[in-house]
Amino acid sequence: MFHRVHLPLTIKIAILILLLLIPVTTGASTKVEPSKLIFTLKPGERITDAIKVTNTQDTEGEFTANVYDWTLDELDRLVTFPAGSRPDTLDGLIKFNPRRFTLKPGESQYVRFTLSAPKQGDWVEKKGIIFFEQELSQASPGIGSAVITQVGATVYLSFTETVRAFHFYGAQVETPAAGPPNVLLDLANEGQGHIRYQVFYRLMRADGTLVEENLLGEQIILPEVRRQVSFPFSGELAPGDYHLFLELSFWGTTQKYNTSISFKIE
Repeated sequence: MFHRVHLPLTIKIAILILLLLIPVTTGASTKVEPSKLIFTLKPGERITDAIKVTNTQDTEGEFTANVYDWTLDELDRLVTFPAGSRPDTLDGLIKFNPRRFTLKPGESQYVRFTLSAPKQGDWVEKKGIIFFEQELSQASPGIGSAVITQVGATVYLSFTETVRAFHFYGAQVETPAAGPPNVLLDLANEGQGHIRYQVFYRLMRADGTLVEENLLGEQIILPEVRRQVSFPFSGELAPGDYHLFLELSFWGTTQKYNTSISFKIE
């Protein structure tokens, strides 16, 4: 048996800008902002906004904007693909201007982008990364080489018809003989758009004494993905009976899910 949480269609999720910096040995740096832009588009609707790109290095740089498809692997690591490779691609739905530009040290450029929702068809959430790429020359003995730096904005585009459904399959506390106890959550996203959630927990002894409480950082589950998420307690637990209260809250809605677990430390 599982518990189903239907997230309302009024959730306004369409674009979330997430700063990504691919580290390089050259020490080059670029700033991309704002950190978050949120829209919901109706069928056939169009919207225009802008991303600010700032050259924070001490040399002039030439930048090129390129869109990539992306997903997360089983370890939640970013995997990118050429635009148009995936069904949830933004290819053909986004245009930006300028695509190529030069910035002096400390100079900024607003890159305008337009998103267009299709009039009909598949309402699965679309996503992509706009990487602002810069090629840097590297001086090596006897050879010339180049390094491409990428600083990007992650873009989600959803629609008023996008369906969201979060499934909670259960929770348990693992108490291995060797090592600290861990909380294990079995979660799934069986909707058409990504789900962002946070976990709050309160750990108490059987007599009601508070041991610890904590709000974990925001997590993400992409559509059609089931995850077993685990986390340890922040402190060492003495032998005894415990009661764990868990609360899951979802970004974009006040809806929450609560559950509790009793367990024993030998």
